Amino acid sequence: PTRRSSDLGGAIFKKGEQPGMNSWLHEPLVRKEHFKKRSYRMDEVKLRVAFTPPDFHAKWNELICVVVDVLRASSTIVTLLENGCQQVYTLASASDSRALSRKQDYILAGERNGLTLPGFDMGNSPCEVLINDVAEKGVVLTTTNGTRVIKKVSGARKVLIGCFLNAQACCERALLLAREYKTGIGIICAAEKNAFVLDDAFCAGFLVEEILQIAGLNSINIELLDSAQAARRIYHGYPDILSAFRASNSGQRLLSIGREDDFRFCSNVDIFTSVPVLYQNSYFWCESL
Repeated sequence: PTRRSSDLGGAIFKKGEQPGMNSWLHEPLVRKEHFKKRSYRMDEVKLRVAFTPPDFHAKWNELICVVVDVLRASSTIVTLLENGCQQVYTLASASDSRALSRKQDYILAGERNGLTLPGFDMGNSPCEVLINDVAEKGVVLTTTNGTRVIKKVSGARKVLIGCFLNAQACCERALLLAREYKTGIGIICAAEKNAFVLDDAFCAGFLVEEILQIAGLNSINIELLDSAQAARRIYHGYPDILSAFRASNSGQRLLSIGREDDFRFCSNVDIFTSVPVLYQNSYFWCESL
């Protein structure tokens, strides 16, 4: 019998029809570009950040979780689905990825330590996505850090994929889900082999700021736990995204292997609206607001 991605320890991101907003929410949020505030009753939302996967523990399973691997797994997954990819299977193992790609005739994408794996069709690169025909095709993706942390957090209430490319849409969706489930929000950094990395922490701080702005427009009280306050301070400690990327080991590694195109592309803000959301611990839909 065919092994499901969950049997392989992976997850599926699929582009599908967006469910009607009013089918599961009373009303949508006011977006940042709208000037008139709309208010409704909602308990305070607690917001926290896990700077490394080991910081994620059992109580986080009650939260709406946003996974951040800005350089580059989060950015690649969002770009794949935004550009018409039908399904993205994320697997931790390169051998399982090869096997699934052969069985299903899917595009094989992945890297280890930033470099494309031998025999793979493409690396973990949003810019490579843009020059390849991925529309209506399946992709198997394995990466050094991002696909592993997705597996670790798959038991949470809901799991979203966030980066700069879809920041506003992702944060709006996180707040909508927090309202639906009456719970808090946790941002999980993929880090580097369980060690803190600056680029993910900086992006987490950006998302904290984004959530605060959207919440303010919607009369939602946000309680920033210490970790979220720390991420926000990291974000405000750099003049711009590229400066933070240049200061990070991940950014320096990208530049050293000749991927300045990804380095710059991943710094674009709100150019996409696709938000990958995990359902039933193994299946992702790509939603657009």
